[in-house]
Amino acid sequence: MNYEELIPKIYEWAHERQIDQADPRVEFMKIAEEVGELSAAYNKQQHAELVDAIGDLQVALLIFSKLVGVDHQAALTEAYNTIKDRHGKTTAAGVFIKDADLHQGKEAQ
Repeated sequence: MNYEELIPKIYEWAHERQIDQADPRVEFMKIAEEVGELSAAYNKQQHAELVDAIGDLQVALLIFSKLVGVDHQAALTEAYNTIKDRHGKTTAAGVFIKDADLHQGKEAQ
């Protein structure tokens, strides 16, 4: 099943369980819980649990987006459009630093 086919199925699953009518704060707490599980799985190098946590996090984020009236695809598109032309430097640790932030430190000196 492709990603586009999964989205409506996730929404249907949430609707059948009335999660799509719940308080968004509950789903937000679910996101925080899933981030914790993701962190634990990553830190313990548990691949199966990592896959599960990433999937659960995406489901919770999709449901939360719907609850708060944000089109997840529009949000992702906007995020991509913000970063697509961004330049900077990636450190040896893998942290990306935007050019604007790199130059900001030099201006203060």
